[in-house]
Amino acid sequence: MKLRNLLTAAAMVPMIGAAAMAEDLPETEFNVVGSIGVLSMYKSMEVPFWNETIPAASGGAIKAQVKPFTELGFKGGEVFNLTANGTLKMSHAVLPYTAGAVPTNESADLVGVVDSVEQLHKVVDAFRAYHTDFLAKNHGLKMLGYGTYHSQVIYCRDAFTSIADLKGRKVRAAGASQQVFVSHLGGSPISLAFGEVQTGLANGVVDCAITGALSGYFAKWHESANYISAMPVNHGVIAAVANMDWWNGLDPKVQALLEKEVAGLETRMFELAATETSAGLSCNTGGECAYGAPAGMTLVPVTDADVALRKEALTTAVLPAFKDRCGDACATAWNDTIGKLMGIQIQ
Repeated sequence: MKLRNLLTAAAMVPMIGAAAMAEDLPETEFNVVGSIGVLSMYKSMEVPFWNETIPAASGGAIKAQVKPFTELGFKGGEVFNLTANGTLKMSHAVLPYTAGAVPTNESADLVGVVDSVEQLHKVVDAFRAYHTDFLAKNHGLKMLGYGTYHSQVIYCRDAFTSIADLKGRKVRAAGASQQVFVSHLGGSPISLAFGEVQTGLANGVVDCAITGALSGYFAKWHESANYISAMPVNHGVIAAVANMDWWNGLDPKVQALLEKEVAGLETRMFELAATETSAGLSCNTGGECAYGAPAGMTLVPVTDADVALRKEALTTAVLPAFKDRCGDACATAWNDTIGKLMGIQIQ
């Protein structure tokens, strides 16, 4: 009996320690601006993280209100800037939307560098230290962790058999490297907000558009587009960032808890993204779909010519244009981190 009591007491020690740590945390409340509200990354990851995980981990001491930027009237790129200038305290910034003004933010997700979410996670990890230092020094931001959408693929209203067929078409492209990629193929890149694409496809503002396979399904792009390519273009990296002045004013114990929990969120985000490309393709093309009624789009198979053309676009157009936008120091950092990992160098 005594042994059982001792074992029970020993098992309770970690629980008591965790509870004591939570009790030591000062009450802290803040708002968080989330990513695209209609997508699973926000609904399945960001919402439960801030509404459930953080309050539970802090013993109720930390409370956050999260809303997606798409419901707050912000444009995608504004979220990064508003967090940098202190208007917002913390956000999940969708980095492709900032690539025009801050090319370094696109470093880990240039078109054609990786083929999978798993590869992408290794790439962002290789770039993490440089990016964290860059954001702190140049934008007054504390970088807490990454997330990502699944593979970005091509939707088109009219038939095509290869990405070479995008020549002469108007293509919605998010982020600078997607725009360079489309231009290299002979298409016309169009900037169009995510929520406007479905209508844009229907009324001819664009002929094709790039986004995640499941993201496009949720947004009902299949109501206007009839064809979808399975070839990954890139992905769409998210960064959890906090205004540095605000962050530095937090209690160190609050900082430590948030850093630990956001690291766990990053892992879960990449795990979710790894499953969503195939799920989205299936939902769009009449296969099994756990998210609703399957759509009847035609799947365009990836050809060897597609893979070769994407690689050629990377080396002759995407990487040189990235160096022009980002500068020599940025290109050197890319070569020493991502380039070294992937066996690719910017010349």
